[in-house]
Amino acid sequence: MGRKKRKQLKPWCWYCNREFDDEKILIQHQKAKHFKCPYCHRKLFTGPGLSIHCNQVHKEKLDKIPNALPNRTSTVIDIYGMSGIPEVDMIEHERQKFGLEGEDEPPEKIAKEDESAPFYPPPPIHPALPFMQTLCPPIAPFGHIGLHTLPPHLK
Repeated sequence: MGRKKRKQLKPWCWYCNREFDDEKILIQHQKAKHFKCPYCHRKLFTGPGLSIHCNQVHKEKLDKIPNALPNRTSTVIDIYGMSGIPEVDMIEHERQKFGLEGEDEPPEKIAKEDESAPFYPPPPIHPALPFMQTLCPPIAPFGHIGLHTLPPHLK
């Protein structure tokens, strides 16, 4: 048997935790949502670039990246696509993504979620005719078949 393949992590935005299919789309997202100048709407490539642009062109100090999570508003970290993301945040995102997020929850919360799931028993089978279940099409919910449900060749 071969080795298990490690799941690939999709590109994700450090500023808002959104995932993308490829890095090009991530970069477009970052330019449009996080690196767009709030004064002239110019799209820049990085947070520090946006901060410098606002300072030099508009003489305004940009203290946080627009549309970012509260703990990820730094204009100092140089992130472009997936490059420049702090290693600690990469590890944390991977840990949350691949099924380890349930370990942080208390056991009573996990049990409570399982109890709240509704249970629907399978439909009863008539004891005298169990083979008919596979031979007959299902009956409409109100016991009749309308003309709109017939196949075109039977109309």
